[in-house]
Amino acid sequence: MNKLELIRRGFYLERLLHLTTNDNLVFVVGVRRSGKSCLAIQLEDDLRERCTEHEHVFRYNFETTEAVRETAETLIARFQEKHVEGERCYILLDEVTHVSGWRTAVNYFAENPDCKLFLFSSNRRIISDKLTAVEKKKYDVVDVLPLSLPEFISFQDFEEITPENTPLLKKRYRRFGDRTYTITEIYKYYITYGGIPILKPEYMDIERARVVTDGSYSVVVTRDILEIPSEEGLSAVTDPVLLRSVITIMAKSIGDNISATGIGKQTVNCLQRPAAAKTVESYIRALINANLFYIAERCDVRSEKAMKTMAKYYMVDASLHNYITGVRPEDESRLLESKVFFELVRRGYQVCNGKLGNEEIHLVAKDKFGRFYIQVADELNNDNRDCLISPLRKIRDNHPKIVIVFNGNNEITKDGIIILNALEFLMGHPLGR
Repeated sequence: MNKLELIRRGFYLERLLHLTTNDNLVFVVGVRRSGKSCLAIQLEDDLRERCTEHEHVFRYNFETTEAVRETAETLIARFQEKHVEGERCYILLDEVTHVSGWRTAVNYFAENPDCKLFLFSSNRRIISDKLTAVEKKKYDVVDVLPLSLPEFISFQDFEEITPENTPLLKKRYRRFGDRTYTITEIYKYYITYGGIPILKPEYMDIERARVVTDGSYSVVVTRDILEIPSEEGLSAVTDPVLLRSVITIMAKSIGDNISATGIGKQTVNCLQRPAAAKTVESYIRALINANLFYIAERCDVRSEKAMKTMAKYYMVDASLHNYITGVRPEDESRLLESKVFFELVRRGYQVCNGKLGNEEIHLVAKDKFGRFYIQVADELNNDNRDCLISPLRKIRDNHPKIVIVFNGNNEITKDGIIILNALEFLMGHPLGR
């Protein structure tokens, strides 16, 4: 059997290597099978290449079949046997929550001035306020997402065969000596098969892809939701039928503002009774902690305040979405908005969805330099143009207003609204230019 290999996730490695320059604890979180363990191995290799004779790298994976279940005390003791005081150590812990008393070990390494600590985890519960670094706000979070569109092209061995300066929509690609593909055709594969970086042969074959996705979905639900016990302020998920119903409703509603109360009412279709809003809220938190869904909270554009009643939820990968709902042409516009949302998250933006009176701004992306107001659509035509652009014109500030469209060219309207082709954006085109 050939050894499973993942492509080099250069984007994430650069971010992680940059974070070695501060003393913060680094959380590396993402849905299972998104490539975190491979990233930990690659980070270990890169750090070893850079280390001086007085710097060392220690990586422990607590989910391997060879790993011995440890306690915090034995892990610390094992480290102390090898560590020379005063020498710099990079500590990479993969799924450390399997260690009994793991918080004690994390606090020890995080507070040791010789150590720079990276925690790789498939569950966001690891970002616990019981950790000293979290309490002191001395930490960074890196979200590892499934493959971006450029990564998908590389991972699937699509080779560009047109000159480098060819406009994106005119580029042509070839795969395994097969026929040529346009970037639009590759995108269709991308939103059908998804970007979870696992065995290549299972992609581009819908039956085998479903088998692999079934395994990915099952391991997330089992290991990161159903097997997670209750903690203070967080209830355990105990009803698999209700969980599946909530996941299905949320998957079918990506791009829509929904509430726990509304989801609870819809569960009557499978449970023959509505679910309590508080129960649904706890299940939604579990899904977010497992990185199966990401939230875009609703915010008032004028006051910039978050609204607690409604939010948008985006399923982390198209393969998982399609596994739940089936591949449906009517979902393409929802998946486009989802891809734009995750590309913004990948680039480090905080993303919410905006309310402007009775009108909606699909996405509001913020970083330390400012914000962008974004509408997303398949195309801009006479039927939807006013609906999309009118709310942007009503925002009375100087931050960029953008409409990202799948079928359309890059341009700027007379009043300064940017029209940006979605494929250009997903392939790396910056916002606002």
